[in-house]
Amino acid sequence: MSTPVIWLLIAAALALGEIVTESFFLAPLVAAAVAMALGTLLGAEIVLVTLIAVVVAVVTLLVLRPLLRRERLDFAAGGAEHDFVIGQVGVVEEHVVNDEATGVIEIDGEVWTARANRDAQTFAPGEAVEVVAVRGAVALVDAPEEDPQSNLRA
Repeated sequence: MSTPVIWLLIAAALALGEIVTESFFLAPLVAAAVAMALGTLLGAEIVLVTLIAVVVAVVTLLVLRPLLRRERLDFAAGGAEHDFVIGQVGVVEEHVVNDEATGVIEIDGEVWTARANRDAQTFAPGEAVEVVAVRGAVALVDAPEEDPQSNLRA
């Protein structure tokens, strides 16, 4: 088996690991392995190929890291895609207790992980709650301000 093929197999294995973990941790190594394969295919000296692979890995890391960080911050802030839930009333499916890190609610047939807006609050199954904020994929809930039956959706 030739050296470029070995490097491409390494790149494929790293890419598979990247797909499984979805962390962008292995992506620079995939790029470096592809650079190694191309360099050895072109017959360049190993020192030059290694130097190019390191540069490719570093540049890939410097480009991906800010993009990934921005994407994660947007997600953690509960981007606009979850804003539609704020103000809706749902029904508690599993006790909402912050100290125990438990809580599940249902809103319009969608199941959400939930936490009480204030740590001292708890909600029992069957109670109506109103979503006051979203953090990532977690709904922060409070007691509804108006008649809960008027906002419940079947």
